[in-house]
Amino acid sequence: MKDLLLRSKYSILFLILFIILLYVILDKAILPFVMNMVESDAFFEKETEEEQLGNIRNERTDFALMHCKNSMKEEGMLPENADFLDSKYDAWALGNRTYIVRSGIRVMDPEKGQVERKFACKIRLVENDPTDFKNWSILGIEFHPEGEDE
Repeated sequence: MKDLLLRSKYSILFLILFIILLYVILDKAILPFVMNMVESDAFFEKETEEEQLGNIRNERTDFALMHCKNSMKEEGMLPENADFLDSKYDAWALGNRTYIVRSGIRVMDPEKGQVERKFACKIRLVENDPTDFKNWSILGIEFHPEGEDE
């Protein structure tokens, strides 16, 4: 009986030491390795050209807007009387050739007359030629055909 009691005391001591050892290994080895990997460029694509990030307007964002409009038309999201406001668009480069394009359309509302509605599109250029529709990937489109714009 005394031997069993002595063995259980050492078991608890070994359990506590094992937990402390696991914590030290996690804190001193695993966590720094993971943080170095996260902070490195291992998860980013290597760009061949420098891309300005932030709110920009250039030839690539013009094509992004055009492809967003085409996708909205193909998906039937727009009313028949929709007129795009191309000159009033904003585009943000997010990096890795991903963009958010925000613009508006003008539609006829039977109650209010002509009203403007906003839409936003997240789009990514997956190949090098921005003029080809197949080289773009639509990641999401947000459009509210009715209701108040925010």
